[in-house]
Amino acid sequence: MAVVEAHNLHKVYRNNGVAVPALRGVDLSVEPGEFVAVMGPSGCGKSTLLHLLAGLDRPTEGEVLLDGRRLNDLNESQRAVLRRRTVGFVFQAYNLIPNLTVADNVDLPGLLAGRPPAEVARRRDELLAALGLADKADAFPSQLSGGQQQRVAIARALINAPTVLLADEPTGNLDSRSGNEVLTLLRQFNDQGQTIVLVTHDPKVASFAERVIFMRDGRFISEMRPRRSGDPTQVIAKLVEVER
Repeated sequence: MAVVEAHNLHKVYRNNGVAVPALRGVDLSVEPGEFVAVMGPSGCGKSTLLHLLAGLDRPTEGEVLLDGRRLNDLNESQRAVLRRRTVGFVFQAYNLIPNLTVADNVDLPGLLAGRPPAEVARRRDELLAALGLADKADAFPSQLSGGQQQRVAIARALINAPTVLLADEPTGNLDSRSGNEVLTLLRQFNDQGQTIVLVTHDPKVASFAERVIFMRDGRFISEMRPRRSGDPTQVIAKLVEVER
């Protein structure tokens, strides 16, 4: 069974009474353990799609199924509960709480989900060790580099062992070295079975995925399966082809 499904997704926003289409009939199916990158220019609908897949917003038309449950049938409270249990979200801007330590930032979603504190602490220590942050548990976000903050955000997103990890331009605020480190870590988690859906405008980032979907003007226009080498050459060549 697919982890995430979207059928005929449309999303229309209103700007001063004018309809602004963001998605125009998107279909997507992500299988367990897949690493999918959705690639396209700014404003093409990538982030809107991710928010709909996470149940953070509702489609104007169409449906989303998350872990087999139809989000359209759930109210806000039910969607929030499902999201805590099944979705990890990594944002471009990290979104760490500045007055909480690294440990407390990572623990928070686990505690909100009602998991036992001792279990949350064990999981957090495992994740921080795997992400090279074991010595940063008592630090505050302001004391960390951008790359370290994004790794904390990844740990926070994984604390509840989510069915799917959604990442919105996760390297957008990082230098190339830190970005490569974050992408390498995401691929390592994917190799261990973590399902990932990532949106990006960067061919380098997309090249780490096993399936790349190209998006433009709210629609999917093509897809490919790169070698996952971290070399963007294949993705760039396909991008040139679809833009002709």
